Amino acid sequence: MLQTIEAEIDVNGTVHLREPIQISRPTRALVTVLEDTTPVTGTGNVAELLKLLRSPEFVNRKSYSAEEIEAQIQENRDSWE
Repeated sequence: MLQTIEAEIDVNGTVHLREPIQISRPTRALVTVLEDTTPVTGTGNVAELLKLLRSPEFVNRKSYSAEEIEAQIQENRDSWE
């Protein structure tokens, strides 16, 4: 039976289960490491993003029509074979 429980892994690699689990014998487990969801504080990242969005490189970038984008996608797909 598959069961999912939440855990934390400390910097030494030790797994700490965040909820109780009952097992009757040694059991295998798969561990999926999730992206850190700690909120970012301050405005550093937002300020950098706004700076990029206002930059001449971004404002004056070449834009493509939907047809041009679709043609490029199809060209890439056709090149796989």
